[in-house]
Amino acid sequence: MTKNDFIKDLLECCDLTISNPTGETLLQEIEGYDSLAIMTMIAYIDENFGVKLTGKDFSELTTIDSLIEKIGKDLITID
Repeated sequence: MTKNDFIKDLLECCDLTISNPTGETLLQEIEGYDSLAIMTMIAYIDENFGVKLTGKDFSELTTIDSLIEKIGKDLITID
């Protein structure tokens, strides 16, 4: 999956909105980013990439790129 596809799918599945999201987008700046969104992201990532993240993992993440690094750059390709 490409990075742009990942960002689009993640925001859509979690019902999150931000204009012009990039890898540098801060997770805290995304409208709707809360504990429910984090739980939805955890399920999405597990289902689509087989990577099990925890709430603690998310507390250490700051940007979309940091999330991609945590998932694994071999699973999400840079456009």
